Amino acid sequence: MKALLLTEAMNVEVTDVSKPTPTSGEILIKVAASALNHRELWIQKGLYPGITVPCILGADGAGTVVEIGHNVDQSWNNKEVIIYPGYYWGTNEDAPTRQFRVLGMPDPGTMAEYISVPVNNLVEKPNYLSWAEAAALPVASLTAWRGLKRHGRIQKDDKVLITGIGGGVAQAGLSLALALGAKVYVTSSSSDKIAFAQSIGAIDGVNYKNKDWHNQLKEVSGGIDIVLDSSPSPDLDNYFQFMNYGGRIVTYGSTGSPKTTINISKFFLRHLQFIGTAMGSPSEFKALLIFMKEHAIKPIVHSEYTLDEGRKAFNSLRSGNQIGKIVINHIK
Repeated sequence: MKALLLTEAMNVEVTDVSKPTPTSGEILIKVAASALNHRELWIQKGLYPGITVPCILGADGAGTVVEIGHNVDQSWNNKEVIIYPGYYWGTNEDAPTRQFRVLGMPDPGTMAEYISVPVNNLVEKPNYLSWAEAAALPVASLTAWRGLKRHGRIQKDDKVLITGIGGGVAQAGLSLALALGAKVYVTSSSSDKIAFAQSIGAIDGVNYKNKDWHNQLKEVSGGIDIVLDSSPSPDLDNYFQFMNYGGRIVTYGSTGSPKTTINISKFFLRHLQFIGTAMGSPSEFKALLIFMKEHAIKPIVHSEYTLDEGRKAFNSLRSGNQIGKIVINHIK
């Protein structure tokens, strides 16, 4: 079968590999679409722990069941499904086990014509989603959902700041927060991305390249309760300008700076919380899909490529110009 492979030379190449066979408890999926995350870029740069190459990349994917292994209910046959993108979360909803890992390195990922996964990793695809939208959903939407619901404890009328609004998690967070009744503000270095966010429901936005963006945000929002943060500032003291007492800063990335500093006295006297998060549990994934279906929420797809155009897809993500998710369409 055809797959998008990260080679030992750390190049992304379309290669023929062996088609997997489902073992006991597994199901073979003919992948209809997969989607990119920044995780794939970090892996290619060698900046992700436990690099194992060659490997088939991709954590996000959706497709049709074409073969069933032993000890699997036959009713799954021919169903359209979305793949939960991780293994070994465990039973603790607060945090995964140390064995938890994401599809697409070291395990074979979704950027291939077929993938075999445990039946417990599958959720039926809602009919209202296209293949591209379904594939764009797992990692980004689940990360945003857990960040807002479990860690942010979001409530109706909360004021939520979503940073870096062009990204997949940020766009998912915007849609979810609006559906949960929050008042959403955004940041970006692009006025077009801020304008787009406002066109779909954000109240206002500021350019984080401006030195006084923290004060600008305080002025337009009156104060923020929750931050869904892809790139915390190197100096979190700046956040004191706009954070309400008891606020939660939930971070899922470090694209701007791997380190940050903070005035501890101001931090605890204002009862602030700084919380790290990544993806979410299988039960949260199911709850997310139910909520999205109830509110007819669709992930935003920026662009689509074929498997043969995989390197172009990676370059598009690397450029940082996207709004939403970059998808690989396996049917074209």
